[in-house]
Amino acid sequence: MQPICSRSRIALSIALFLTLPFAAQSQTQSANRGIADLQWLSGHWSCDGKFTRSGKSISADLSFESALGDKWMLFRHDDRPPFSYHALSEWGWDEKGQRYVSTVQDSTGGIRLFYSRGFSGPKLVWEGKTLESPAARAERFEFARDGPNTFTVKYSFQQEGRWQDVDSSTCVRKP
Repeated sequence: MQPICSRSRIALSIALFLTLPFAAQSQTQSANRGIADLQWLSGHWSCDGKFTRSGKSISADLSFESALGDKWMLFRHDDRPPFSYHALSEWGWDEKGQRYVSTVQDSTGGIRLFYSRGFSGPKLVWEGKTLESPAARAERFEFARDGPNTFTVKYSFQQEGRWQDVDSSTCVRKP
């Protein structure tokens, strides 16, 4: 009976020895998932678009850069005059929730929290709301890859259960 137990222990030891590197690799890939999926955005972008209702033109400069050991992506949005909106966001992967998480701090003193399940085809959709008011309306940002050096971003909010478009811009990578 002793030899069978020894064989079982040896087989178990070999199995653990062979699977541990793969388990560690899987954990590393999972922990880096968010930033790896977002790397295509790295760099500086020039955006031009319009407000949906008024048709008035808007433009902004955006930048994305990896931070904190490639665990987060810093996203900066700066409207060009005549508008003065500015925002700083941090995008990362929430391992426990298995989703992306984003905080947005802006020049009006606001702070918002958004979540995303990740890319669905070329789209990355963020949904959330301000942290200052529990009754705040839901908001949405949709980023859609149009090509390796262009994307479209749309902003909308929810009113009476329906999404209301506010603006849309096309962004081109700066050289």
